[in-house]
Amino acid sequence: MSLRRTTTIRFAALATLLTVLPWAANAHSGCDDASCAGTVRTTSAITAPMAASVPLPSAPATDSTGSTGSTDSSTDTATDVSPSTPTVAAKPLRVTRSFFWMNAMRSNLDWRARVTAADRMRTDVAHMREDKTDLGVLAEVAADQRADFRRLGGKTWAMVAGGNQIDNVVVYRRTAFTQVARSTMTTRYNDGLPIHVNIPVLRDNVTGTLVAVIPVHNPQWHAGPWRTVSLRLEMAKIRQLRRTHRDWQIVIAGDFNAAASSACGLMGLGLASAQVDRRHCNRVRAIDQMYATPRLQPHAYRSVRTTATDHLREYHARLRF
Repeated sequence: MSLRRTTTIRFAALATLLTVLPWAANAHSGCDDASCAGTVRTTSAITAPMAASVPLPSAPATDSTGSTGSTDSSTDTATDVSPSTPTVAAKPLRVTRSFFWMNAMRSNLDWRARVTAADRMRTDVAHMREDKTDLGVLAEVAADQRADFRRLGGKTWAMVAGGNQIDNVVVYRRTAFTQVARSTMTTRYNDGLPIHVNIPVLRDNVTGTLVAVIPVHNPQWHAGPWRTVSLRLEMAKIRQLRRTHRDWQIVIAGDFNAAASSACGLMGLGLASAQVDRRHCNRVRAIDQMYATPRLQPHAYRSVRTTATDHLREYHARLRF
């Protein structure tokens, strides 16, 4: 190759190099069109092919107001949100209450008891404390026994009496229930003697459930028609309370002086027993009985021997309020 041709090629390469160097300096400095106008014009022929081959990032999209979209998760409406867990309705609160019933008769002619009236009531209250009784019925309670009960257990339990000389009373734990109303009725005892019955309506202090408690002491079978009369009066009262106060639960308990006849009669009204179901009501042998609205779910029936009553038995069960 001749010296002239070689020299020409070298000069061409040098010219090309001189043309590229200003573009590289401008690109490195990041200058804009205004500050680099003179240089950019001289390099447009070279930079155009490069710009065409290198894709540039697209500008942020704008909405109709001209503002750019945000990637903050708090405003990004396209964020995938997993469905929340469906809310499960809470079950109604229920509590279990201890129920106690017995005939508390303290007749001095009762040779089997061999203890005084005060001793009997002291035993009854001690057993109630042991069982943590919340609600109960005591049948055939004399005035001095009522005074003994209030002295021994009055701070724990309130007593609702009927005002009779020999009375049938409802007792309830003050921290468990509050009396909010009262109903009344009159039953019959021997020779048709009228017995005034106070029926306290109690509100459970935890659940708010309302319950009417009917204390019972019916005549013995040989006292003429009065046992049957009293049972019919009690059943009529239950029907009335159900009709006029549908939100009240009902408990009836005490000394019925009958076994299967009262059991089948009251369970025939739809009341439930902690001892047997309706199909086996004729199996009931105890004359001290308790029945309740089925919603109260009477259960855990226990019969406990005691010398604090001439019946020689006290009774326990549980109710669900």
